[in-house]
Amino acid sequence: MQQTLLPIFLYLHVMGAIITFGPAFIGPLVGRQVQRMPQGGPFAAVLGHALATRVIIPGAIVQGVTGVALIFGLDLTSSVWRWLILAIVLYLIAISYAIFVQRKAAERMVELTRGLAGRLPPGSAGGPPAGTAGGPPAGTAGGPPAGPPPEVRETAARLQRGGMFLTFLILVIVFLMVVKPTF
Repeated sequence: MQQTLLPIFLYLHVMGAIITFGPAFIGPLVGRQVQRMPQGGPFAAVLGHALATRVIIPGAIVQGVTGVALIFGLDLTSSVWRWLILAIVLYLIAISYAIFVQRKAAERMVELTRGLAGRLPPGSAGGPPAGTAGGPPAGTAGGPPAGPPPEVRETAARLQRGGMFLTFLILVIVFLMVVKPTF
C-alpha cells in the first residue's frame, strides 16, 4: 500500500471506531431510563435495534476492512503479531456474537414491546411511587401491573449481559491497539 493511503486508512479506522462503538456506550443509560419510565420501553427497543443493525454491526464490519488495510500497509514485526492476532480473534468473537446472538435478542425485544406501548404507566417498573411527582395518582394501589411481562425482563437481562460482554471485548481490543503489549 502506498504510504499516502496509510494515514487515510488510519483516520477511517479511528473515526470508524468512535462512530461505531460510541452509541453502544449509551445503552446502560437508556436501560436505566426505561426502568424509571417503562412506557418508553418500546421506543428504547426500536432505538437499540436500529443502532445495532444500522450503525454498530455495519460499522464493525467496516472496522475489519480498514483494519486489514492497515495490516497490509504497516511494516509489522513479529512481536506485534501476538497482540494483533489476539485482537483479531476477539474482534471475530465480538462481531459474531453481535450478529448471531445480540441482534436476535434485540429483534425479539422489539417484537415483545411492540404491543406494550401505552400499557405501562409510570411507576409500573421502578418508576416513581403512586402519589409522587411523575408517578401514578394516589390511591391506585393494585391498579397498574407490577412491571413488564417476564419475557420482556428476561430478554432485557440477556441484552444487558450481552452488552456488557461486547463492551468488555471492545475495551480489551482498544487496549491492545493502543498499548500494543509485547508478550
